[in-house]
Amino acid sequence: MTIVRYDSNDHVATITMNRISVRNALNNALCDELREAWLRFRDSDDRVAVLASAEEAYFCVGADVNELPVNMWHAVPGLGVALDKPVIAATSGWVVGGGFVLVQMADMCIASETTRFIYPEAKIGTTGGGISSVVARMPHKVAMEFLLVGEELPVERAYQIGFVNKIAPKGQHIVLAQEMAAKIAANAPLIVQSLKNLTRDVMPKGPLETVAEVRRLLDPVRESEDLKEGVKAFKEKRKPQFKGK
Repeated sequence: MTIVRYDSNDHVATITMNRISVRNALNNALCDELREAWLRFRDSDDRVAVLASAEEAYFCVGADVNELPVNMWHAVPGLGVALDKPVIAATSGWVVGGGFVLVQMADMCIASETTRFIYPEAKIGTTGGGISSVVARMPHKVAMEFLLVGEELPVERAYQIGFVNKIAPKGQHIVLAQEMAAKIAANAPLIVQSLKNLTRDVMPKGPLETVAEVRRLLDPVRESEDLKEGVKAFKEKRKPQFKGK
């Protein structure tokens, strides 16, 4: 990976977006590398992940308008890759559009006092649909104002409504997120995973979450060797030799 860093320390993974030339705008490359990072986290001995930016001035400015990603949902924790281990977003500066969706789908958020949340889709005239899950993660009327008016949600307000766990002094958000992650990593892993799964099953799912569950099942089938073999065998009028791959 070249624009996403993965660092592991004492069962805590720190996943850092580092497409600094365009403020971590989400293009295909960044989305693909984030998905690789979530896969690595899922399959590793790490017990908690912290998602952050390499720069203080912004977390992520949303989709790259010059190179719109084909599968932005791949980059989102819990959507592109199903996770039974917790994710903490460590935010600072601008958190815009798709960047907000990344935070929305994390389990916790430690936000620098510099954090500025905004979701401008209604002003731009487009939507990817991922934001719909926000109504399960903040009060309905607050969420509707945030989405439909399209103005900034101050970090203090985000904390008041429970969308942010803690507000950190400038420059301390990653450290505080890692400290929280270390406390979780020191707990019984099976219980942490069980509690995450149990609470996830209680929370209402947005449409994109439902679609993502189906895609996670069907995409590997579409890309499988067995599908290619089945089609080839059909054309050659012979019995296919499936390998389960």
